[in-house]
Amino acid sequence: MGYKKLDEVMELLTDELDGFNKSLVRLERLTQNTDNLKIKADTTEIERLLREHLNSEKANNSRLDESVRGITEQISKARLVPKVQVWLHYSIWITSLIIIGYLAFKVSRINDIKEKAFAEGEQEVISNLKGYFDQNPEHYESYRKWIKEKDSVPKQQ
Repeated sequence: MGYKKLDEVMELLTDELDGFNKSLVRLERLTQNTDNLKIKADTTEIERLLREHLNSEKANNSRLDESVRGITEQISKARLVPKVQVWLHYSIWITSLIIIGYLAFKVSRINDIKEKAFAEGEQEVISNLKGYFDQNPEHYESYRKWIKEKDSVPKQQ
């Protein structure tokens, strides 16, 4: 039973080898045909196209150079900033500096304002307390006792 299978496999292998040999013979014939071909390289058409392209690019570059020269001349003749805008700019700077100076002056006087407000507040509190104590004399007496006791106790540290 095993020999029968082996014979079949051997037969298949010989068929495959025969097919491979035939393909090799055909390949050899085809390579001989291509070896006999002679191809002549002709680049004249490509060179002509390149020359035409080069000439058109030179013409484009010369036109661009002329345009750039014209723009450069126009830019050199143009004024960058109008005089009115410069004066407006300087006046804004000066106004800003004056405002900053004024605000710095006001801020430097803030301690005087604080002291004045403190003194006014102190006077208002005293007058409010005086009015309260005038209306409630018994509270005033207890306040005076508290002050005396507070002053008589030595401060502990």
